[in-house]
Amino acid sequence: MRAAHKRWTLLALLTAVLLVAFLTLSRSRPATIHAVAITFVGYTNAPGNNWRFALFSVSNQASYAIKWRGSWVEVEGKSDHEGETVNPNLPGSTRQPLLEAGGAVTMAIGEPLFQSESGRWRYGMRYVPNNWRERWFDFSVRHKLPNGIGPIVFVDARRLLNPTNFITVTTSWLTK
Repeated sequence: MRAAHKRWTLLALLTAVLLVAFLTLSRSRPATIHAVAITFVGYTNAPGNNWRFALFSVSNQASYAIKWRGSWVEVEGKSDHEGETVNPNLPGSTRQPLLEAGGAVTMAIGEPLFQSESGRWRYGMRYVPNNWRERWFDFSVRHKLPNGIGPIVFVDARRLLNPTNFITVTTSWLTK
């Protein structure tokens, strides 16, 4: 009985050491700005509405899934980003936080300019590769699990959510 207990303890310890070694030594492929392409498709409007929406195709050209970390609309000459306007009757009003490798999604983003305004604007987004750190962080938050055990930290949430780790992609400027 005592020998079986020692074997299980040794097996559990060996498994824990291998898991920590795997998580520590595995390196994610670096994300590049060319992993995501945002293409302007054209303009549309919702039925019974005069507000123009630009249709964009967001495609993941990388071999890994990406995770959205925010999107916005920029107006030329303004320093602040604006939230995008979406319409539930047009594509892109609901989207998944993940875009799989090779996947694409069409989004309709409302022009940020009022009818009387003119100018240039563009759509931008931030993403990160959906690597094991991102998946563990999401899983641990959903299930209220720790991000580490004692001095061993699996995922440093502050580093993971640091905006300097995000890749930013914008469209070309559009004119109203």
